[in-house]
Amino acid sequence: MQDSDRELVHEAKKGNQTAFGKLVNHYYQMVYAIAYGVLNHSEAARDTAQEVFLKVFREISDFEQKSKFKTWLYRIAVNTAIDESRKRRPVESLDRPRENDPEKPAVTPRDYSPGPRDLAYQAELREVLKRALEELSPEHRAVMVLREFQDLSYDEIAEMLQIEIGTVMSRLFYARKKLAEILSPKMGEAKKR
Repeated sequence: MQDSDRELVHEAKKGNQTAFGKLVNHYYQMVYAIAYGVLNHSEAARDTAQEVFLKVFREISDFEQKSKFKTWLYRIAVNTAIDESRKRRPVESLDRPRENDPEKPAVTPRDYSPGPRDLAYQAELREVLKRALEELSPEHRAVMVLREFQDLSYDEIAEMLQIEIGTVMSRLFYARKKLAEILSPKMGEAKKR
């Protein structure tokens, strides 16, 4: 492992967010390229890269530094991209035959339409989320809203806020992490009702 990586990993393992942000900025393009190579879709690749760095953040304390950080990160990126690719495949139904071949199963889209109970839960979730967003810093809230609610690309957010893509990724990462911390206990309460 490069000395600079070793030092950054050591600091990140101690919870230093600046050191972790530097690792994200340094390796983002590599992780994105891996994800794009597997998924062949730019926004899916960006979302997957974000998921990779979220996993790395959660697991960095377990990284024993027996191999290079880059190798460990590469493995996580490949596995995450492959998992995402599998999620994107259509669901095969064994119940309906295909029109042109009665022996083969038809591709059936999943039904994601919510029922009345789900709609009530979603309304409560929106209110909880709105209050949780208010607890974020303005910088983190802006990136979160632009990405998750306005559905802007990372490039568009970076251009709009006049910041680097790595900064967008870092802010979005920490905004999601903070929201998870805020929402986790509240979601348990909402599910009990």
